[in-house]
Amino acid sequence: MLKSLAIAATAALFATTASAVPATPEAVEALLASMNTTDIVTETIDDTIIRIDGTRQGYNFTVRLMDCTEGTNCVSSMIFATFNMDARPTLTDFTNVNEYNDSYPFGRAFLIGDTETDGYLVGVDYAVSLADENTFGADEVNLFFVILNSFIAHMQETDW
Repeated sequence: MLKSLAIAATAALFATTASAVPATPEAVEALLASMNTTDIVTETIDDTIIRIDGTRQGYNFTVRLMDCTEGTNCVSSMIFATFNMDARPTLTDFTNVNEYNDSYPFGRAFLIGDTETDGYLVGVDYAVSLADENTFGADEVNLFFVILNSFIAHMQETDW
C-alpha cells in the first residue's frame, strides 16, 4: 500500500531539475553543503568506504560511499539516519517498522542493537547504485529526506 504523501512528495521531487556530482567524497561534501547541510564531517573507514555525516532539516544523517577505488570513484552509497531508543524494542516496535517497510516504496526501516552503548537504534536508509554514471546528486539526498519524513510520520502515527 502506497501512502499518498510519499507518492506526492516523490513525484514533486522527480519533477525538479537535479544537480549531480562525481561520486567522490569532496564532491559529495560540496553538494551537501550547497543543500543547507551543516556540521559536515568526513571519515575514511578504509580505501573502499567513506562516511560523511551532516545535519539537515534538524536531523543528523550519514552518507556512506562504498566500493570506492582508493577513496574516490565510489560506485554505491547508502544514506541513513538513526534515532536512539529509550528502551529495548517491543514486539509493537518491530511490527511498526515492518508495517513501514510494507507500506512505502522507497527506503528501509530497521531496528538494531547499539553495541557501543548497550542501547537500541531505530532508523531508515536508502541505498543508491552509482555504478552507471558514477554520480551522486541532489535527487538522491532529496528523496532520502522524503523517505525520512515519511518514516517519522509513520512512527508518530503509531504512537512511537
